[in-house]
Amino acid sequence: MEPNDADSATAPPPELSVVVPCFNEREVLPELYGRLRKACEQAGVTYEIIFIDDGSRDGTPNEIKRLSQEDSTVRGVLLSRNFGHQAAVSAGYDHARGRAVLVMDADLQHPPELIPEFLAQWRAGYDVVYAYRRNVPARWGYRMHNWLCNVTIPREAADFRLLDRVVVEALRRMPERNRFVRGLVAWLGFRQIGIPYDQAERVAGRPSYSLRKHLNIRFDSVFSFSTVPLRISVYLGLVTLVLGIIYAAYILAVLLIRGRAAVEPGWPALIITVLVLGGVQLLCLGMVAEYVGRVYEEVKQRPLYVVRELTEG
Repeated sequence: MEPNDADSATAPPPELSVVVPCFNEREVLPELYGRLRKACEQAGVTYEIIFIDDGSRDGTPNEIKRLSQEDSTVRGVLLSRNFGHQAAVSAGYDHARGRAVLVMDADLQHPPELIPEFLAQWRAGYDVVYAYRRNVPARWGYRMHNWLCNVTIPREAADFRLLDRVVVEALRRMPERNRFVRGLVAWLGFRQIGIPYDQAERVAGRPSYSLRKHLNIRFDSVFSFSTVPLRISVYLGLVTLVLGIIYAAYILAVLLIRGRAAVEPGWPALIITVLVLGGVQLLCLGMVAEYVGRVYEEVKQRPLYVVRELTEG
């Protein structure tokens, strides 16, 4: 990860940094900026707004440059390509200078008007203030993570959260490449509290999170915080071994009691046994390969993201 910009570090840090990862969000940026600025001014804090462009293919970078030229509180971090939402969030934490850092999505499904409430809980002594969707049952991803992992993520908690500077610095010292920021924040601990919100519809544009991206982040959430899949492969192997021994004992008993003539050629049973054994073996190998692949990604020590350009007024 890249350190905070040295020139910016010489200025007095603002009380609040608002980090907004962006991917093809040109249409929504003007309204987002206006609502963010109004909410921060109503909260009575010194602030900065940091837009992280995650390799957008529309006019998002130009819009960020325009906003940063017109308003000195706006900064832009333009990445060299699309590195993914979690990498963009991490880039925001790296470049934020505020005593508190709030991350939110650019599509305005996370209402900026909650900023005063975030700050009130932070000033009350909480190090992490996260937002969760009101009256929504926990989705399967949260259930799977909390069942398999020893780190519990509050139900429906998103990346819409405020972190104290102490938590931000602790998070920046965590070197994982396959990042699941919600899990990392939960693992860190500190004093945490949630506030409910009603998720709005997108103001403009299309959602950038496809089914494949959702599945990838769920896999990251499990494989980064749990070794249970490896244990499942062991249990599957044991169950298959026991079933094989039972089946062999049954065949031996039939041979001893009724003789060879009682044992008919069993092609169906043979094929089923081979398929079951082969499936279990491939499943276990796949689980092991997933962990080996993640070790391979970590030992290469490539940067989590690459910055193409920094913009500020």
